[in-house]
Amino acid sequence: DSAFPNLESALTGAPSTLVLPAVQGMAAAGVLGLLKEKLGLSPLHVEPGTLRELRLNASVPTLRDILLFVLSSSLMAPKEALTSNDEIIGQVLSALKDEDVPYTALLTAGGPSRVLRDVTAVAPEGVGRQLLQKASTVPEQPPPVLYPQTGVPQILFWARNFSVGQGSKWVDLTPLTFGTEASVDVSSSFWNSTDSRLVLKYDNVLGAPLTVTFHMTSRWFPVSGRDWFQLNHLELAVPSVQSTMFNASQVTAPRNYSWRCAHLSSLSAFGAGLVPFRLSPAWGVLLQDVQEQAFNVTGLRFSSANDCAGFFAPGTWMGLLTALLLGAGLACGLHVLLGLRTMDRFDDPKGTPLAVPQGE
Repeated sequence: DSAFPNLESALTGAPSTLVLPAVQGMAAAGVLGLLKEKLGLSPLHVEPGTLRELRLNASVPTLRDILLFVLSSSLMAPKEALTSNDEIIGQVLSALKDEDVPYTALLTAGGPSRVLRDVTAVAPEGVGRQLLQKASTVPEQPPPVLYPQTGVPQILFWARNFSVGQGSKWVDLTPLTFGTEASVDVSSSFWNSTDSRLVLKYDNVLGAPLTVTFHMTSRWFPVSGRDWFQLNHLELAVPSVQSTMFNASQVTAPRNYSWRCAHLSSLSAFGAGLVPFRLSPAWGVLLQDVQEQAFNVTGLRFSSANDCAGFFAPGTWMGLLTALLLGAGLACGLHVLLGLRTMDRFDDPKGTPLAVPQGE
């Protein structure tokens, strides 16, 4: 239900129309002054109550300024005020048609309907959308690695950052693994209903070919009554060199879920979720915002994620400790209040001193 039937009808039946969806506030406020300067005519302001007295002469050009209700100062509801303004527009257009006077109508506001707080002082580069500016687009994340790459996928793997290193030398494998420029080879991967391997082959990493293998299994656990998948270990292999293997048994989730974690790494700074089989591993691994699914894949999207975040996070411990301290303080206060005793004898300073036996 439109609030501007007369205006819409006029725009539909007009020989030519021009609609500007957005203009600057200063430009809208200066329309009347610009017309006065270009036409050389003084505007005649017309109030809504004097529309019946409107008289036009086709032989004499005139400039009429029809004032409409201001919504912010109107006592009516916004829609009622808009409908009243549309009725005024309809009355003016009807009068022009009745007297067969050619006209050009400009409808504009004197200022913006909503004024936004200027934040350029605190953010010089600008924040939010500007007038007639294209909305900023959030860069799309590259799709996950999938196996097989044709047909129905069985394994999905994605990470925001995938890096490997030897000593102090680290290589970012993310662009080689995900996105349009990815060159990783997953053809050696394997999948069945109980075991799967995601094999990522890179041609040149720190001067030698590198193969990264995720060994995953699916097992039935009678206690929970469901199948769980587990990343048994992660293997990094270089030709003619003993492979480096990490225990990753903590990576586990129900079979019909994917597994996600903020960090999966062999570095102690990121939790050391990957435990090397040898004391001095030749390689290090860092996976950030990692998500993988090796079973029950139904398409190109991951299933609901089973996050690795535990319940007793540092923030949880801080909250529990604070609650215990406050509870202990409250208990001590109540104990002191309940232990107060009123005096059943009072000493009169003007009388004889009150002697209280030591036994009492």
